[in-house]
Amino acid sequence: MPNDQSTQTLLNTGTAVAAAIIVVRIILEQFGAPETVNNLFGVAWLHLIMAVLFALRLAKAGEASPYKALFLNIVLFGIYTRLMVMLTYMAAYRFSWPAPRFSGKMGGNVGPAISPLQGYLVIPLRNALIWIVMATITGMIIGVITLWLRRRSTAKTA
Repeated sequence: MPNDQSTQTLLNTGTAVAAAIIVVRIILEQFGAPETVNNLFGVAWLHLIMAVLFALRLAKAGEASPYKALFLNIVLFGIYTRLMVMLTYMAAYRFSWPAPRFSGKMGGNVGPAISPLQGYLVIPLRNALIWIVMATITGMIIGVITLWLRRRSTAKTA
């Protein structure tokens, strides 16, 4: 776990915000909101914002090994968030939710050709793993750039 209390608080807060966004999106999808609206309530963009916030927090704290701490925070946030999304895919299979992102035609896990093993485990787990890896890679790129810019601006003012 991250050792800095303020970073841990940021991780907890970010995870709570992600949970709220996931619930809002499910509600919007169930009430038939347009896909453009539903996509605004995705957690993918939150991975990018959290990477910047983690980097700024670590730079401010003067972390001894900020890149290692950044990596740990980004991976943990990715795992927590994607496990919550994975549960929504499992529920979508169970209740046959009609949202396009769950459609078997779009790589989702709802449809007549999807077996229970695929619907409950294989597809949700595959999606979670892909998203955790991608969120970690993009988060590290954005976080490292943020740390570099922050250190560069701090060095110029000193």
